[in-house]
Amino acid sequence: MSVDHKIQTGQQGDKAAAPSGNGREQMIIFTVGEQRYCIPILRIREIREFESPTYLPHCPPYVEGAINIRGNIVTVVNLAQYLGTAWQEDNERRVVIIIEGSTSRATCGLLVDSVIGITDIVLDEIQPISVDGGAAELSGLVSIGERVIRILQLDTLLARLLGADVISAAG
Repeated sequence: MSVDHKIQTGQQGDKAAAPSGNGREQMIIFTVGEQRYCIPILRIREIREFESPTYLPHCPPYVEGAINIRGNIVTVVNLAQYLGTAWQEDNERRVVIIIEGSTSRATCGLLVDSVIGITDIVLDEIQPISVDGGAAELSGLVSIGERVIRILQLDTLLARLLGADVISAAG
């Protein structure tokens, strides 16, 4: 899947992207370092080529800065740095995935190494994981072919990145 241009999703009422009645949900798969993650496509506002964000002082080291998207200021988070994994050096395929909360209009940009594509995930095949191991940002694991893909828990991620007060005020 090429992301040389902006990809708009979710906001146009794309019925193909909606969870279907047969227990499937379309998700976008992306890489952060050597790891693969996925998130529901309906939670994505758009995918943009990486542009240098404006520096924000006194922010955690994983905050790259902020970008202006059609008059809206969006915080960009380096997902590799936030998750504590190595990112791909000299990567020209790096993109920012703009996500939003499920019950709020709060948005955040996730800087990832590359987008692999879109797939249907059978919800019954998602394996739960223990949050005791510090994996609160994950809602489960799913096997696709020979690979294990991590499913990000976006509401938890947004609450941690933007603060629970911002999430509840935006809703």
